[in-house]
Amino acid sequence: MYHAEMRAAQSEILKQHGQLKFHEGSFSYSLTLESQEAAFTVSDGVKTNAAVAGWAFGAGQKGQTYVLEKAGVYTESRLSYFIGLSALGITPGQSAEAPKRMENALGRKLDSQSVRLCFGCHATAAITSNVLESEKSMPGVTCEACHGPGAKHVAAMKARDYKQGAQAIMNPARLSPFDSVDFCGACHHTWADVVAEMSPDFNAVSIRFQPYRLEESRCWGKGGDARLTCVACHDPHQPLVHEASAYDSKCLSCHSAKPEPEGHRAAMTTCKVATSNCVSCHMPKYDVPQMHAKFTDHDIRVVRTNGYDH
Repeated sequence: MYHAEMRAAQSEILKQHGQLKFHEGSFSYSLTLESQEAAFTVSDGVKTNAAVAGWAFGAGQKGQTYVLEKAGVYTESRLSYFIGLSALGITPGQSAEAPKRMENALGRKLDSQSVRLCFGCHATAAITSNVLESEKSMPGVTCEACHGPGAKHVAAMKARDYKQGAQAIMNPARLSPFDSVDFCGACHHTWADVVAEMSPDFNAVSIRFQPYRLEESRCWGKGGDARLTCVACHDPHQPLVHEASAYDSKCLSCHSAKPEPEGHRAAMTTCKVATSNCVSCHMPKYDVPQMHAKFTDHDIRVVRTNGYDH
């Protein structure tokens, strides 16, 4: 998460490529890094429109989107870089149809609320009193992004006043299971966020939003297990683990590794197929076409060949 946002001029993707090009309808695009500045340019052969790509959003594991700034207006770039393509492609959420006018070709202009949400999730201390101060922000998700202002906490801990230090910082570990998932979902999307943004490709796109999918699981919520939260399986202070087997111990801490006597409730929670690589079957990966990549579905379930069944 620390690499969720950076100055575009510091993007390793742009440093490696120098210049990226894309053609769409009558428009030709280029994203060029030179003289420590990234420029996003579109031309129809007669007119040219350009803006500075000030920020790169995304660590580059799946892709990277660029936020442009021109005359105080922020724009989500029409194009993003996708690892699966090793090239530029249409930014998810933007129309697949080529723009009809030059003024719309750079991308989607962001209103004040949208730009605050973008920087609020991808950067740290970008918002002060509900006002965006992008130039003062710290790149990426750092400690204070999740724990809040830390000056008083640091001062108390240095003074060895550990009780006051613990009280002077927000600790997400104290949240209830529901609030914990919603806390992560503030950026990674909860059920309410996904429903509010429902689109025609809702089912395919929703796979990307882990808290929403987790909340769809039968084993989450009032009828489920209170231990099932995002941080039950993921350590936010460590890089994401990709090996399926690394999560087996997490799965087996809730699900019995061996069958209980017939009729015992725990027998229902024991997998009859295997006790390793659990997530490869119960949290399969699916292609998200707009992202040109696969995403793990966090709706934990028994998957059937003809669909799926909880």
